[in-house]
Amino acid sequence: MSSFIAVCLWAISANVIAVIPWGQPYRLHWNLARLLVLALPVVIWLVGAQHGVYWQLAALVLAVFQLRLMLRHMYRQAMEKWRGR
Repeated sequence: MSSFIAVCLWAISANVIAVIPWGQPYRLHWNLARLLVLALPVVIWLVGAQHGVYWQLAALVLAVFQLRLMLRHMYRQAMEKWRGR
């Protein structure tokens, strides 16, 4: 499977997860987003292995832009646990 197909599938699944309502399935939304974050290094590595560092960097920038709210949320949670709140 081409790495660009993997990136496209990752992006489509990120957009599908983004439209899950924030009401009742709140945990479902964040758990699926965490799965996307866990799958991201594999997808980014595939791009780098097949197409080079510049495409790998481009995929990383686009993925971070797409998941910026999730990454900010995870950063805040980690800082709260680290500070002992």
